[in-house]
Amino acid sequence: MKEYWVLLGAFGSGKSELALNMSIAAAKKGPCTLVDLDVINPYFRTSERGDVLTPAGVELIMPPYALEKIEIMSLSARVYAAFTPGEGSVFFDIGGDHVGSIALGQYKPNFDRIPKENLHVLFIVNPMRPTAADLESAYMTLEKIRFVSRLDVTGIVNNANLAGETDCSHLLEGYELVKALSLRTGIPVWGTAGMPKVLDDFNAYAKEHGLDERYIGVRQPVTVYMHRSWDKFLNEGL
Repeated sequence: MKEYWVLLGAFGSGKSELALNMSIAAAKKGPCTLVDLDVINPYFRTSERGDVLTPAGVELIMPPYALEKIEIMSLSARVYAAFTPGEGSVFFDIGGDHVGSIALGQYKPNFDRIPKENLHVLFIVNPMRPTAADLESAYMTLEKIRFVSRLDVTGIVNNANLAGETDCSHLLEGYELVKALSLRTGIPVWGTAGMPKVLDDFNAYAKEHGLDERYIGVRQPVTVYMHRSWDKFLNEGL
């Protein structure tokens, strides 16, 4: 049975970057499909990185006309192929906030057929964004997303970052927030994500100060693939 991963969160939480990194890593172990279900923001989407995904062995399913200088809010019929029996992993990158999560509703019967142990629904938290800047904001965003997606969130991810300005202090701020959110909701913390150097610094701090592993979880290193840096855009183009 395939392993299914659904990445949900607020705008700017880093869902697309995580979807890229996790799918590329999964493709090293077996068949992998990445489904771009973001029909809200056509400017920063996983479909942009087909040049990275295809060589890595990741099959990309994206909205019709994506990257074709025309935008139609529609979803590909190929999405249903992701639910066919087989081996490997399937990742869903969902649009931001509860508005983007509405796209998941039509696939509820398909998700309902997946055994619970094979379905991982992750809520990505970046406290550097207004809709997750504090416990109440993050909680309200989570509740709205859960309601419209009609999926049970199984894990929380600390993805605190300020792009190239990120340091250990941001992950520490994220640690405190996801810990509080986990305690309030009963949802476990699945993991902590960050660029390798920042993640290494955080790990060292966590070990030295005895941070609770229950609120750190899996360490997910992140390579930046999306063009969110103006310098990167100028050097590499689209």
